[in-house]
Amino acid sequence: MDDAQALLTRLYEAYNRRDLAAFSALLATDVDWPDQIQGGRLIGLDAVAAYWTRNDKMITVDAAPVSFETRPDGRVAVDVNQIVRNLAGHIWSDSCQRQVFTLRDGKVARMDIEFLDKGREA
Repeated sequence: MDDAQALLTRLYEAYNRRDLAAFSALLATDVDWPDQIQGGRLIGLDAVAAYWTRNDKMITVDAAPVSFETRPDGRVAVDVNQIVRNLAGHIWSDSCQRQVFTLRDGKVARMDIEFLDKGREA
C-alpha cells in the first residue's frame, strides 16, 4: 500500500468511526470539499467540520473504498460504495461514486466527486 492509499484509508476509517478530530487531522487547513447536500464547495477545516456535524444530525453515511487509482496528474481516484441511512437506520441510498483526491504535503487538499451512475460531478 502506498502513502496516498494509506492516508486515504485512514481518512475513510476516521470518517466511518465519526472521529472528526482524526478525520480533520488528515485535511489541509484550506481543504476544498464538495457540499453534497446544498451544493457548492466548502473551504477550510471549520466549514468541513460544521458540514459533517450538521449532516450527522440528519443522516448516517458509511463509505467503503473499493479501489484506488493514482491518475497521471497525481490525484487519487477512489471508487466508493456509499450507504446513506436516516437516523432510524433505514437506507435512503446505496450507490457507488468516485471520489477524487488532491493531496498536498501528506494531507487532503481537495476532494471532487464523479457520480458513476449519473454522469455528473460535484
